[in-house]
Parts: sequence; C-alpha cells; structure tokens
Amino acid sequence: MKRAIIGFLLGFLSPLIFFVIGETLVISLAAAGFYATFLLMAVCFFICQFQLSRGHANALRKDWPIMLALNVVPLLTVIIKALGGDDLAPGLGILLSCCGGTFAGAVVAAQIARKRKGAQ
Repeated sequence: MKRAIIGFLLGFLSPLIFFVIGETLVISLAAAGFYATFLLMAVCFFICQFQLSRGHANALRKDWPIMLALNVVPLLTVIIKALGGDDLAPGLGILLSCCGGTFAGAVVAAQIARKRKGAQ
C-alpha cells in the first residue's frame, strides 16, 4: 500500500514534465519537442516503476496496483482533455509514453530480481 501511494504521488511528475519542460522543448524544437517530451516522460516513469518494483520477481503480476497508481494522473489528464474537446494526440502520447515506461520498468525490475534469485 505504501508503494502505491508513492506511485500515485510520483504520477504527478507527468504534468510537470509535460507542461514545464515539454512546452519549453516544443517552443525551441518545434515538432521534435513533442517526441523529446514523450521520451523524457517514458524514461521518468521507467525509473519510477523500476525503483518501486525493485526486488520483486513477479512485478508484472503483483505490482499492478502500483503501476495503476503511477498512471492515474496521466489517465485523468487524457480524460479531462477529451471532455474539454481538446486535441487528443498529445494526451494519447502522454498516456502511451507513461504506460509504456511503467510497463518496461516493471519488466526490467522483474528480470533483474529473477536473475539475482537464480544466482543465489
């Protein structure tokens, strides 16, 4: 439960990255700034999920509440953008990069935990 709460709080990094860093990159790099922002968000969520799932050999099956808590804020961002009638392309990019980074972080954490367990 503690890790899920930490995951939820870390999920608030996505709007911060998108609106603060991303807007700066989009202004300076034009269209490439969107891709750089999404890549940065994926890396951020990868690191967060990897740290939250570190040491869990079954991270994909057992840590799904943590993964869901980490991605609540990006999901709400997409829902709010959809209800507001805004362009959904950036919102779907946010959701895809955040969920992809989270999933990849859990996969890598589980593989490392399995290797360490097998080596002992």
